[in-house]
Amino acid sequence: MRERHRRRTPVYNRRMNRLRRHVLPLTTALVAALALGACGGGTTGGDDDPTGDGGGSGDAPPGIDAVPGPDAQPTLTVSGQAQTVSGTSTVALAGATIEAYGPGGGAPLATTTSAGDGAYALTLTTNGAPIDGYLKGTSATRLDTYLYPPRPLASDQANASMLIITQQTLELLHSLSGASQMANKGFLGVVVLDENSQPAEGATVTVSPMGTATIRYTNNGIPDANRTSTGAGATVYILNAELGQVTIDAQRGTTDFFAHAVEVRAGVVTTTAVQP
Repeated sequence: MRERHRRRTPVYNRRMNRLRRHVLPLTTALVAALALGACGGGTTGGDDDPTGDGGGSGDAPPGIDAVPGPDAQPTLTVSGQAQTVSGTSTVALAGATIEAYGPGGGAPLATTTSAGDGAYALTLTTNGAPIDGYLKGTSATRLDTYLYPPRPLASDQANASMLIITQQTLELLHSLSGASQMANKGFLGVVVLDENSQPAEGATVTVSPMGTATIRYTNNGIPDANRTSTGAGATVYILNAELGQVTIDAQRGTTDFFAHAVEVRAGVVTTTAVQP
């Protein structure tokens, strides 16, 4: 029997072009947000020096590189802009709640509200040790966003954009990914950055445990099921990730990246970056 192929009608093509126009600003904003890849500031241990203190030993869990030693400045400021997607562009988001948390969650370390131009700033006390935590952004009618830096925070970080989107925007991304997002699984946006905090093309990303996760690399900002490594922009979307703590890592040639843990939750957007 001759195989039947779906004909791509003008209506279908217009719909896909509309989806692409809406998803592109999401991808662009994600790259900008996660170029807080300098966000670990301070030491970088690598595989041969996992503690970052020159000792070459550490107690990090398997698959997760050790947190650098206590060399953070006494207080640090994280600042940036809260944004959302409107039509085919990103715009400032006023009135969003931005919170900073330590590794165990609990009460926020600091809380603020974005101004009319979306600007926000959080001042954190470190007690001399890098903060291995995350930011959370919330806004009425939009999905909560969790932003995990690629390394623990050890110094001031500017330009930390918080991209807070609607369920509709996320569903457009799912449509282009060619995979259905399950309600009881998580969604992750990942950017792979090089040692200069620039997008790293040709890298592969892993999530552990893999479970039911589907990894989608992008091609010119659009999810491409045929890609097997990062393209321009180095953005990766992970659908149907297992809930709970997962480890995000990357590899490019002989370059290994700093593996770190991210907490995956259902019904929210979680973003992070990986760097050498």
